[in-house]
Amino acid sequence: MSVDAKILDGTITNYKTTSTNTKGVTQEEVVKDGSKMDKDAFLQLLVAQMKYQDPMEPTDNTQYVAQLAQFSSLEAMNNMGDTINLQSATSLVGKVVKVATMNDATGVVTELTGTVDSVTRSGTKVYLMVDGSQYEMDDVKEVMDDEYAKATTLADTWRQSYAKLPKLAAITQENGGNYLDRIQGLASLINSMSTYQQSFIPDEEKQGFAEYIVRMRELGFSIDT
Repeated sequence: MSVDAKILDGTITNYKTTSTNTKGVTQEEVVKDGSKMDKDAFLQLLVAQMKYQDPMEPTDNTQYVAQLAQFSSLEAMNNMGDTINLQSATSLVGKVVKVATMNDATGVVTELTGTVDSVTRSGTKVYLMVDGSQYEMDDVKEVMDDEYAKATTLADTWRQSYAKLPKLAAITQENGGNYLDRIQGLASLINSMSTYQQSFIPDEEKQGFAEYIVRMRELGFSIDT
């Protein structure tokens, strides 16, 4: 990053930062009144201030000392924040998380649930490796304990299969055999789930599935429950 500062009577009025992002695109931003300043810009502006100060009325050395002290405090806080972020990320290794990323081109948000395999840091950025893919720490939207993760996974699997069943009235004596294995599988899965795990399935879906069981039995098909 480079800084182009404007000096008026030995005082910085605003500055322009030039940086290149990860895609190789150069970006410029004008920042006024000292807002939104990182430590690199702070040092470069301090040097610019010393270089362009009025030689007839040079800045008091105590002001430089005060600014350097502010910079030291800022850097210490940034370093502490980086350390805390890394420690927080490391504590997630082995845990199940939900991450959400947005496609810059389409604006579509994609969510993924997976296990954190490892943590890496590049500069001030902390990255998580989730099921073989890399995500920023900020992409994490939810952290789940093992029991919660297992319950939601089982419930989602059951609901996705249930949603593929045809309408109840569409099942007849002639085609009922085509759906026997799927309905029996759904019955076996939900019966194997604990009460806590079943609580993640909406009551209306459980009641609706019970009607499929009744329908299959009325048509003469055997369903174990």
